Amino acid sequence: MNDHVIAGGTFDRFHKGHELFLETAFKNGKKVFIALTSSEMLKKKKAQNSFWPFEKRKKVVEDFVNKFEKEYTIFPIYDRLRPAIEKPGFDAIVATEETRGTCEEINEIRFNKGFIPLEIIFVPYVRSDDLRVISSTRIRNREIDRDGRVLIDYKLTKKLQREFSKPSNEVFEGRNEIVTRQLIKKFKAEGIKNVICVGDEVSYDFLKCGFKPKNVIIDGKVKRKDIDYKYFILKNYSHSFSVDNEPGMIDKDVWSIMKYAFERESVILVKGEEDLMTYPAALCAEKGSVIVYGQPDVGKVLVRVDEKKKEKLSKKLEEFEIG
Repeated sequence: MNDHVIAGGTFDRFHKGHELFLETAFKNGKKVFIALTSSEMLKKKKAQNSFWPFEKRKKVVEDFVNKFEKEYTIFPIYDRLRPAIEKPGFDAIVATEETRGTCEEINEIRFNKGFIPLEIIFVPYVRSDDLRVISSTRIRNREIDRDGRVLIDYKLTKKLQREFSKPSNEVFEGRNEIVTRQLIKKFKAEGIKNVICVGDEVSYDFLKCGFKPKNVIIDGKVKRKDIDYKYFILKNYSHSFSVDNEPGMIDKDVWSIMKYAFERESVILVKGEEDLMTYPAALCAEKGSVIVYGQPDVGKVLVRVDEKKKEKLSKKLEEFEIG
């Protein structure tokens, strides 16, 4: 436990990431010094007129940290280095990956002044339902709320459409039944429990072969034509959910419904089109899950969900248009 911990930030549109940041400061310090970006400092920002006033940001922070029942001080700062480079009495500083460079610069200046370098306490990013980082900017832009719920629809661009038409995962070519049985054997051998199927035909293939995926996502169509086995798929699951989703889109409601549905065996019935549902499925699924979808006239594609895959897909979301 450090005696004096400093935690700095703007704390505009106070959100879950800010909460974790300050919780970490109070967990690691007997007294916390909260360096709050001044209104004067924000005048250098492009979106200066959209920030909450200093007093409002200070009040929201106070309301949150009072529950810790520890000594703290909130004061305005006018540049990113002070007072951390001027006061030798600080012991530690709380940082995110974004502010790592600033903290290292502070320690270099402190060392040159003969001060003891600060312990840097790193706080991980808190992510929204779409696994992108929760930020004040995204809240101001009305992309998410303070709890990370997605408020916008993602729209596929023509460039991304070309990219997604070429599978970059494991492709199993061949007749449906042969490939399906091959995959079932693979899942059992590897002890894979969480299997998610995206698409009516691929879901039907597994169920017909006696294997029940944990979750299936269907829209009642194959190649835009109605199927006659939709109710066969539905009757295999006691939990079913429905969501509206237009072609070429990821609707804002998909994320919360999918996260909830994935907590149990379930079927998600998409009213519209499920072609892009592999994307949010990979982001919402537990690590270690696999997703299977069909590649027309080729076979089936297997997506393994791990941290690297989630990070890649989350980054790729930034290339979508906002619908």
